[in-house]
Amino acid sequence: MPQTILLLDDEPDNTTLMEQTLHRKLDGVATVSFNSPRAALSWCTDNEPDLCLIDYRMPEMSGIEFMVRARQNPRFQGIPMVMITGMDPEDVRPAALVSGATEFLSKPINPAEMASRCRNLLVLRQSLREQRDQVQRLGGEVSEAVHGIALRGQEVIINRLVRFSRARDEETGGHMHRMAFLSELIAREIGENREYCDMLLLAAPMHDIGKVGIPDRILLKPGRLDSADWEIMKTHTTIGYDVLKESDSSLLNLGAEIARSHHEKFNGFGYPRGLSGESIPLAGRIVAVADVFDALVNERPYKQAWQPGDAFDFLRRERAKHFDPQCVDALLKRIPEVMDIEHEFSDARTGKVGVVTQLSRRGASGG
Repeated sequence: MPQTILLLDDEPDNTTLMEQTLHRKLDGVATVSFNSPRAALSWCTDNEPDLCLIDYRMPEMSGIEFMVRARQNPRFQGIPMVMITGMDPEDVRPAALVSGATEFLSKPINPAEMASRCRNLLVLRQSLREQRDQVQRLGGEVSEAVHGIALRGQEVIINRLVRFSRARDEETGGHMHRMAFLSELIAREIGENREYCDMLLLAAPMHDIGKVGIPDRILLKPGRLDSADWEIMKTHTTIGYDVLKESDSSLLNLGAEIARSHHEKFNGFGYPRGLSGESIPLAGRIVAVADVFDALVNERPYKQAWQPGDAFDFLRRERAKHFDPQCVDALLKRIPEVMDIEHEFSDARTGKVGVVTQLSRRGASGG
């Protein structure tokens, strides 16, 4: 793309002369001219030139004031600015340099000198832009690497927490994997970014960590719970939240949010807080769909497995009642992938491999 030179002079004849000179002597440049400093500043709000040639003395606003205001925009910190003046440069130089001037040109302008100065400054500008782009790319790569290390570096604590939870409940390792990948699938389908999807994949298996605080007489009780026992069972949501909350780990904090919110219902009749609609954290709404669907289609000691079609119909019936409609629709749009996850992480196939290990095998958000 051509490099852009901003020309600012209150005399139209001067900007026209500079335009003609620059287009004649420099290849591949574009110019944008202003006779009003305020109009130029307005343009600079949404645009970024590669070089500015600015007249020093203008009735509306001095060239120095223009530079000061332009430099307040962080994008203008590295843009060369040339001050053009008919005064003795030594009278202008100190204030101009403090205000951000890079070079000076004296009136009347020597066309060859102006072209030479502009050519050199545009080369400098291009070099600085390339360095800036390289730093940004490197920063992105480092950020991604640190993100990966941060997540995978917590594999031990995540898997230990999940195993600890499973040791006191009838949940299987397969369920933990399936509901985690179903949660990630839903998050991807509704457009969440990669970082969020990866975090959700790792945090979702901690949804029932609070069951470690439920007495065995209730947790392992066969058959239905009476109302008193059920009230105690429901406290696993707040127990899980208290176990994981206020950590230095954003992953554990997300786990805390999921633990407390995955039994809320979209219509407000869930627990523990009776939240409704979008007041329920998104992670909780996503995990609610994934957790219930997987529980329905897999056998438990207290029930037979449902047929997948029946489970999908249940989600449709409970859409906007129990479940967030957006999350239900996302799962239903990806039925082949849902069934692939159910097969790949069946209890017979899952074994003892941790969720984080499975993530690294499949590739983050890779499906």
